[in-house]
Amino acid sequence: MRRARFHGHGRITIEEVPDPVPGPGELLLDVIAVGLCGSDRAAWTNGSAVTPGHETAGRIVAAGPGTRGAHGAVGSVFLVAWCGRCSRCRSGARGACLSKEAMLGFDRDGGFADRMVVPERCFLPLQPTLPAETAVLLLDVTGTALHALRRCGAFDTPPPAALVMGAGPLGLGCVMALRAFGVERILALDPSAHRLAMAATLGAEPIVGGLDAAVQVHAALPEGPPLVLEASGNPAAQRQALDLVAPGGKIVFLGHSPVALAVDVSRDLIAPEKQMLGSEYFDPAEYPQNQQLVIDGRLEPSRAVTHRYPLDELAQAYELFWSGKSGKVLVFPDGQVDA
Repeated sequence: MRRARFHGHGRITIEEVPDPVPGPGELLLDVIAVGLCGSDRAAWTNGSAVTPGHETAGRIVAAGPGTRGAHGAVGSVFLVAWCGRCSRCRSGARGACLSKEAMLGFDRDGGFADRMVVPERCFLPLQPTLPAETAVLLLDVTGTALHALRRCGAFDTPPPAALVMGAGPLGLGCVMALRAFGVERILALDPSAHRLAMAATLGAEPIVGGLDAAVQVHAALPEGPPLVLEASGNPAAQRQALDLVAPGGKIVFLGHSPVALAVDVSRDLIAPEKQMLGSEYFDPAEYPQNQQLVIDGRLEPSRAVTHRYPLDELAQAYELFWSGKSGKVLVFPDGQVDA
């Protein structure tokens, strides 16, 4: 089979290797599609000892001993090989497992290949009425966004307005998720005019990032947004989120940052009674309900996709993605790039 090798400094080659063999409790998948993600930057820059690709849709073609997966079934590959024993797993937060066995695509081979082996518990079956690429979009784009809404209570009690900071694929997923739950006003803040235009097509009011971004936000919502979803991971944006959210409001941080956030607890949190929450990956138990939102037509994750590439053009796909002139970019190892 073919797989992508990340050498660092943006150099990617496609090499031929033997097909992997599933062991006990594992499935062998034909990879259908893989999504590009901002967290791939480290592999792009520094290289990777494993095959990246952590947003993967696949079809079962073989199974190891002790598995029950149906041959030919299509599904999503859950990123986290969770332990099932830690306090987070037991509380229904397996996406934030404390003793994970592996992170598929980061420390174990991922989806930028013709085939991949996954633990059976990480295979989430897709309803056959949905297009196969939906299995990719139910992961980081909408799964992570919907989990953030659950974390802050907006899934059950949507706020009248919200601000999404960062209009990359995750931010676009947040806009779609908020719209699915009837949030009346959604502001999207980003420095990229291209991505703001995409957010506008999904129902968001664009706010151009820069020195007067706060002025624009307060012109639209004088007291500030009651909910802010920070999806960029930009340190300055994370600080700005804390300043912009309305008194009594909530901030949910979805984007990881290498820089610590400075918080004056008395001024920033106690006096205005603002809340800060972190939100990681979703739990597999959320997957059926998320699928149903798509089936019911409340959520259209395919609207976030702007480009599709074959595996042989993976390097070009990343160049476009890093330019900021795209939404979600998908790669199809079998070359069938038509949606």
